[in-house]
Amino acid sequence: MHPLLEKKGFILDVDGVIGRGDKPIPQAVDAVNRLIEMGKKVVFVSNNSTRSRKIYMQRFKEFGVKIDEDQMFLTTYVTANHIKRTYGEAKVFTTGEPGLVEELELAGHEIVDYTEAEILVVGSNRGINFEILTKALRMCLDRSKIYIATNPDKVFPSEDGPVPGTGMLIGALYWMTDRMPDCICGKPERVIMEQALDYLELRPEDVVVVGDQIDVDVLAGKKIGSETLLVLSGVTTKENLNRMVEKFNAKPDFILEDLSELFR
Repeated sequence: MHPLLEKKGFILDVDGVIGRGDKPIPQAVDAVNRLIEMGKKVVFVSNNSTRSRKIYMQRFKEFGVKIDEDQMFLTTYVTANHIKRTYGEAKVFTTGEPGLVEELELAGHEIVDYTEAEILVVGSNRGINFEILTKALRMCLDRSKIYIATNPDKVFPSEDGPVPGTGMLIGALYWMTDRMPDCICGKPERVIMEQALDYLELRPEDVVVVGDQIDVDVLAGKKIGSETLLVLSGVTTKENLNRMVEKFNAKPDFILEDLSELFR
């Protein structure tokens, strides 16, 4: 038995771990179901800033994974929740897609144009254009406005390979304004991880953090004091593993080809 199977809780990334976009990784899906059958506490923590929990629930149903919405900590939901906890219900301008807008509205926030907004929420948008970026730029230049980013991912795994992540927008705004977000809610920052730990009601040492990126998932686990498992089924591969470890100066506690190797 793999030593990580002694852990009580599993904080699992989604894209690159159990699926790539809309396509499941069948052997990894089977592994998740086995963990659930074993009675492990499982939550999914994803930096996907384009989807709502409702959208992901449908995807998990198609994958064949039965979980409750409460077990899903998407950066869209976590960001909306963090804003409400910290600032109350607010007027928000966002660069994000409908999934992020949905979670913001469910939390009680009002989506408005940038001239009326109190908070800028930067999230990935596959239809980003000059107008949206201009509005985000103008809000970012106003230091009286709160600037929050859903996640820092430079790239994101998709069905046919890596695509630009929210980090593209953070980088563009920084280049233009010399300003970084006041808060980044997604991994590897603590906001998303602490919300997941609160739900699990477990100590960090009783949990393993699983993901496919060293600078996102592995660093997130290390920040909360949990052991980490890197799977080579997403952004990090055999070919770039050593370069990534050296680049980010962080080594995962365990490395497997994919999640199913926990049971081999």
